[in-house]
Amino acid sequence: MTVELATAGEPIAVPQGSRNGRLALKTKKRTLSRRAVMWLGQTCNLRCYFCYFLNRITNVQHPEHEFMTFEKAKEICKTLRQFYGCTSIDIQGGEPTIFPEILDLIAYCREIGLYPTLITNGLHLAQPGVLEQFRDAGIRDFLVSFHGIGAIHDQVVGRTGAYQKIETAVGRMRDLGIPFRFNCTMSKPVAPILPDIARKAIEYGAAAVNYIAFNPFEDQEAGIRTHDNVPRYSDIKPKLTEAMDLLEEAGIEVNVRYLPLCMAEERHRKNFYNFQQLSYDHHEWDYQSWLWTGLQPQRMRGGTTSPVYRLGTHARQISWIQPKVLFERLEKRPIKTRLFFAYQRIRARFEQMLRGRNVLYRNEAMERADLDLHYEYHAACESCAMRRICDGFHGDYAQLFGTAEAAPITNVPLTNDPLFYIRHQEKVVEEEDKAWAL
Repeated sequence: MTVELATAGEPIAVPQGSRNGRLALKTKKRTLSRRAVMWLGQTCNLRCYFCYFLNRITNVQHPEHEFMTFEKAKEICKTLRQFYGCTSIDIQGGEPTIFPEILDLIAYCREIGLYPTLITNGLHLAQPGVLEQFRDAGIRDFLVSFHGIGAIHDQVVGRTGAYQKIETAVGRMRDLGIPFRFNCTMSKPVAPILPDIARKAIEYGAAAVNYIAFNPFEDQEAGIRTHDNVPRYSDIKPKLTEAMDLLEEAGIEVNVRYLPLCMAEERHRKNFYNFQQLSYDHHEWDYQSWLWTGLQPQRMRGGTTSPVYRLGTHARQISWIQPKVLFERLEKRPIKTRLFFAYQRIRARFEQMLRGRNVLYRNEAMERADLDLHYEYHAACESCAMRRICDGFHGDYAQLFGTAEAAPITNVPLTNDPLFYIRHQEKVVEEEDKAWAL
């Protein structure tokens, strides 16, 4: 399949509140992201009911619960920079701000050219003097989990007083000139106040706001997602539309993750990201390195990391191998196993050169939606012009509500281009990313 890539848009400089008077670069150019992700361990000071990793956070015996060693974290970051060629990284936990060596890890990432973002709930950052330490260590920005207003935020994260602390932290980020963005999970109590969250982002000067569908992507137990806490997409749409209009008018980047494209008003389809669009957002993660860091050996405290591999032939099969089985093979047949990984890396590299990386990334996106998450389409989707680039309805959501909300898009030609809409969105570019993102 051939994917038409967006042509380079002219970068423009616009005032941005969170940049404290500096000019923030924006562009319409779309390139594959070079942002990595790593999980330090599922240790956290909150218990958000929508968390992908809630089971691992509450189970202290889980092999991924405890924070990894500092040396292992550095090794993973070095691999992401030197082998996978990533230039920035989202570091998360659990809650990464309470990782004992987090300041040293931030400084190390800066040293090797891997610009660090922390995905955080903000609790620890509300303490006096803490944000100054992160600024001095070299943090690039924070992606703050802003999941409600007042008591609603406290309700969904499971901690009274959490909202007061997150407001304190965000206010001090603004005052200190530390850039930040918001993540907001659209659970049912939050859906009616999405415009209020937009107003908070405008008030504080967030660089971007990501509204994320409440879908399971890891190991949430059955029964956590119910009709009481998961809203219908069609119920989200009016308030989401209002929120997006507010943010766009204020010049703040807004992105919506994992909703069918038909849930967007036409003017907002450029802001909607399904799996096929995700890898062209430089604020999101590179699929190739994400496959590797997503394996359990790269999420555990101790032990060695698994061999590296590339997106392409056999990559999916490798990602499905259980860690115990992999390390048994490395112990019993070390030469044969390592030769296989070397062969995979070489063959996949040639495959990317011959077929194009964008084709392999798109195939990976479609496999994630279909094989991993069992997305479903409604019969009406057959007449939709976006049916080849939209994932449809998350399988878990379809079990709760069905897929009858589908509203085919018919006012444009049928497209096979995942960038059809998103090439029209202006996205913030960090100063360090100018060389490849503009």
